[in-house]
Amino acid sequence: MSGNAWPGRSVHALRPEALETALLGEALAAVADRWAERTGVPVQVTTTGTVRPITPEAESALLRTAQEALANVAKHAAATRVGLTLSYLDDEVILDVRDDGRGFDPAPATGAAGGFGLVAMRQRIEGLSGTLDVESEPGLGTAISARIPIEPAGTSAESARAGA
Repeated sequence: MSGNAWPGRSVHALRPEALETALLGEALAAVADRWAERTGVPVQVTTTGTVRPITPEAESALLRTAQEALANVAKHAAATRVGLTLSYLDDEVILDVRDDGRGFDPAPATGAAGGFGLVAMRQRIEGLSGTLDVESEPGLGTAISARIPIEPAGTSAESARAGA
């Protein structure tokens, strides 16, 4: 094995397989389809805005957040339907996962007594200068919104160097 083969493999291993051959929206749809087949709960996946490149780290964080949110729905929600929306805005990309399940009181889930899934989602998103909001109420379902900032088109470091 050559000296530089290992780092490439380790970085490659960190990237979710679903993103290797698909755009984020397609990868989310594939994950949702497989989840719906396993659980019998339909998932509607929607992408809004102008799809544009975001960092691989942001893609991975959003895909893993969707996977964890769906796992939580399967374990806890008793939902009859789920909606997953990926929104591209000028300065951020947003992933919303909503279900019509039993809901919960989110206040304890944000502290030490909360599940590791929400904590991991929050850490993953906040590690990219983003935010994770959880809205839920017993009997009224749950909505998770992950927001990650992205550079507006034309303000990248490449654009800055080109104009210098």
